[in-house]
Formats: sequence, C-alpha cells, structure tokens
Amino acid sequence: MKKKNNIIPEIVIPKGYEIDEILDMSDDFGDEKPNLTEEVKIRFER
Repeated sequence: MKKKNNIIPEIVIPKGYEIDEILDMSDDFGDEKPNLTEEVKIRFER
C-alpha cells in the first residue's frame, strides 16, 4: 500500500526579487483550466 505524501511543495523567492518576477501571473490563457492545483508554501530569503 502506498503512503500518502503530505509534504507541501515550497517556492523559494531569492533575496532582491519580487514574487511577480519569479511567477508568471498573467491571465493570457483564456478559458484554459490548470491540470493540477495544490497548496504550496512561499518562502522569501532574507
């Protein structure tokens, strides 16, 4: 039996960058829906 993986993925934003510089947050996909959505942690380096 497989174990359920409860680890939440983490996105690390390097020092000196903003979140929109790292992630593409544009809405130019029209009506296209994402294949997968999941919870992630966002960590900013200091």
